[in-house]
Amino acid sequence: MDLIMNYDSEADVLILKFGEGLVVDEELLDNDVVLGYDCDGRVVSVEVLDASKRGLMNVLIELAKAKREAVKLILSKIS
Repeated sequence: MDLIMNYDSEADVLILKFGEGLVVDEELLDNDVVLGYDCDGRVVSVEVLDASKRGLMNVLIELAKAKREAVKLILSKIS
């Protein structure tokens, strides 16, 4: 399953898509998170409103840095 992450800085919305499923229904949760469902009722997307205010962008940046360092370490071992 592929994970696609996009961030709309103007809207301050973090969008996570899981695979290629088409969103046919959405549900707004109490915490300003929108779940997108495919025709089989599976969650195929998550939208987090006001993402930067929740600190999510900082978490994702740190995760990306950690993954980049892990890739560098792996590549150094096989080179």
